[in-house]
Amino acid sequence: MIFWFVAAGMTAAATLIALWPLFADAPRQVASRAEHDVEVYSAQLRELEADVERGTMPAAEAATARAEIGRRLLRAAGKAKLAAESGPRGWRRRGAVATVVAVVALVPLSSAGLYYLYGAPGLPDLPLAGRQAPGQTPDPDIGRMVAAAEERLATEPEDGRGWDVLAPIYLRMERPEDAANAFRQAIRLLGTSAPREAGLGEALTQLADGEVTDEARGAFERALAINPAFLPARFFLALDLSQEDRHQEAAVAWSQLVEMSPPNAPWMQIANAALADARQNGAAPVADSGAGAAAGAGGAPAASGPTAADVEAAAQMAETDRQAMIQGMVAQLADRLAAQPDDVEGWKRLIRSYRVLGEDDRAGEAFRTASRTFAADSAAGREIAALGTELGLAAQETQP
Repeated sequence: MIFWFVAAGMTAAATLIALWPLFADAPRQVASRAEHDVEVYSAQLRELEADVERGTMPAAEAATARAEIGRRLLRAAGKAKLAAESGPRGWRRRGAVATVVAVVALVPLSSAGLYYLYGAPGLPDLPLAGRQAPGQTPDPDIGRMVAAAEERLATEPEDGRGWDVLAPIYLRMERPEDAANAFRQAIRLLGTSAPREAGLGEALTQLADGEVTDEARGAFERALAINPAFLPARFFLALDLSQEDRHQEAAVAWSQLVEMSPPNAPWMQIANAALADARQNGAAPVADSGAGAAAGAGGAPAASGPTAADVEAAAQMAETDRQAMIQGMVAQLADRLAAQPDDVEGWKRLIRSYRVLGEDDRAGEAFRTASRTFAADSAAGREIAALGTELGLAAQETQP
């Protein structure tokens, strides 16, 4: 309510300032200046005549000066007479009061009416942080649009275009199960296409926590058969090869993806890291479990994976692609450590990756597993303990 009083006061003040010239006593001011000029010019004529009588001014010059002063005197006298005959002054002029009343009444009423028709008086206040970062505020229209589309599809389930539009929105909303169903419906009703098959594969990969399943791989392969240059499908197929420890094939797939991608592609940093990882692991023979322990103790090539910088480098990718990609690479590293647990650098990298992803429970579980793997008084055990202290995991373990 206070707002309306303040707004009314400001409107009244602005209106009065705009109408102030109607209250000014302009004719009286003009008459006063003209009358003053008449007195000045009359005094000049008297002084001129006195100079002529005293003989201080020649007659010819006096005639010229007398004519000029006379013209000015006549002009000033005319202005004074016109101002005196102009009628009432200031607010007493005809129509002035009516104009003031009309403007003071119409301006607030018309403003209030327009605001009632086109404004939003019920809209709540938006905090300053929300106004400064509008892109970080979820769009409420998306939820309403999805709800309306779902209601329409409930009554018209054969609307292939509706499923096709809704499926990628489900992916962005991190609803992979609904996205997979929508992509399947769109493929059934509209036919297969590279984006639809790849979208189905991404949804299935999300459902598997980043693991490229056999069904997802089939969808990516169908997308690539339709369009061999469809790079998202190539990315996930290369990721699948890395997850299955087929390092030499993965190196070829990652290399092809890097060559075909533009330099500013959002997955380039991750693809280059995965390519280096595949080449490093593909160059060494795969050891059995017994040899793996000996290799870990002797400093053999460590099981690599995404570093914290690699995980953060994916921030420019779409949310669905980024999560599926990162989780897949972290899952690959976790599988390797399950087979070759004597890799201290791999455990440190896995723990950090879980923390960057915000999966604190998995980070704590990995820390506990690594702590049990290495003796507490060994160099590797001290490194794991130091990392746990740095990340606050050791303190959590000591709490009751």
